Amino acid sequence: MDLSNDNNNSHLNSSPTGPALPDPVGERHTLQAHEELRIEISYGTRSTKFILQQGSCELWGCELAVGRKYEIANGCLQLALFTWHGCVLDVDGGDNVEISYVSAETDANISFVNTHAQLEALRDDAYKAGGQGPRVMVVGPPESGKSSLVKTLVAYACKVGRTPLFVDLDPSDNFIGVPGTLSVAPMMASALTVETYATCGLPPNTAHPLVVWHGSTTVNPDLFPAQVEQLSTSIESRLDHDDQARASGLIVNTNGWIQDGGYPLLLQTAEALRISVILIMGHDRLYSLMSKHYKEQPEIVEIPKVLKLPRSGGVVSRSETVRRQLKARAVKRYLYGDLVDGPSNSNSTNPTSLASIPKVPELTPFALTVRTSEIQVFQLCSMSLSSSLLPVAQQQSTDTIQMEPAMINEALQHKVVAVCHPHAVQTYLQSGQARDLWTVGVAGFCTVERLDTTADTLHLLSPCAGALPSKTLLLGDVTWME
Repeated sequence: MDLSNDNNNSHLNSSPTGPALPDPVGERHTLQAHEELRIEISYGTRSTKFILQQGSCELWGCELAVGRKYEIANGCLQLALFTWHGCVLDVDGGDNVEISYVSAETDANISFVNTHAQLEALRDDAYKAGGQGPRVMVVGPPESGKSSLVKTLVAYACKVGRTPLFVDLDPSDNFIGVPGTLSVAPMMASALTVETYATCGLPPNTAHPLVVWHGSTTVNPDLFPAQVEQLSTSIESRLDHDDQARASGLIVNTNGWIQDGGYPLLLQTAEALRISVILIMGHDRLYSLMSKHYKEQPEIVEIPKVLKLPRSGGVVSRSETVRRQLKARAVKRYLYGDLVDGPSNSNSTNPTSLASIPKVPELTPFALTVRTSEIQVFQLCSMSLSSSLLPVAQQQSTDTIQMEPAMINEALQHKVVAVCHPHAVQTYLQSGQARDLWTVGVAGFCTVERLDTTADTLHLLSPCAGALPSKTLLLGDVTWME
């Protein structure tokens, strides 16, 4: 499928014909074929609204519906809305819009869709033979467009009926989980939404995602390889029982650590996940290193193809302030969900108006209170502990993954904690190995609102009501305050 072929499709011009368009809401943009609207919106309390009035348009491969209002809370957005055949698009971001412009330098989009077409040919061959589809890993330095490419490849694959596994190994800006996680989820067309693609977080209608707690937005070189190995085991187990997913393959997003110790981790990740295609985002040195490495490894049975793709012209570097705001929004989205349609306004006379239907948070988080004497909170440590300080049943070992009980005090306030699955807790109690808690999927996440020392209670904010699945929590350095 070549989406760049616009034969028999008349693109829109600056004065589109057809039904009269409603009055502009916000700023109106008219895009010609193969143009891209790039918008940067700062963080704030006001939501950003946009609507496709005419034509066709996509956000990293996820198509917008004509006449539908999209609303994204809290801003802090960097969007690239691309059209193959031309469109008219209204955007209302108020004073939070830092810059918006239309660019015709979209050669990278053509390269991306051609890459998708080549991957589709591999999937077709795998499906006919009952074999393994392409296992794609996207690598490159920070701010090189890795996440944008991964989202685009996932969206294009789903639009033609594939169900690839989306593996996100970037704990700093994880698409599926909260910051500080590694994750994998099966993707399908019903799971792709513009709201999710504009921000991050678990897509709706995603079946059985697996999220492990890394505990930090920077890569821990002791923990990362073990978690990737465990993710690989879980992936193989799923693909063994799903022919469609096996033929669809994997699409893996990586973190931007490619220097020093990060490069060996990339090679280990490629080996653990049995990667067959490595896409490098516009980095000649990394392309040369990886190409040379695999040429010098004749003993490797399946040598991955190493390809270099151009960066999109819309890629921009994000400041530390913006990164912090992105992390805050990701946690808030986990707790409150997206904005959804609230009660309709019966007095509205324009059903396609951005202001016709109010938006409300999709979820309502719940406050939970637990006694500190009933919970266990663990954190990673890099030093050996004496036997008297080890948790019950924990034995001293040479394992690189070591943990210790965390102090339950005021320092916990505003921390994000992972809630362990009960079966993981049972396994840990039998083995005493910290990796039994840190390399497997967690049940979910809570934030610590406050500690009441007089009542010996910890107040948590949870995305759902009811008791915690277990009283064993994992602590990291990720914080959030509303």
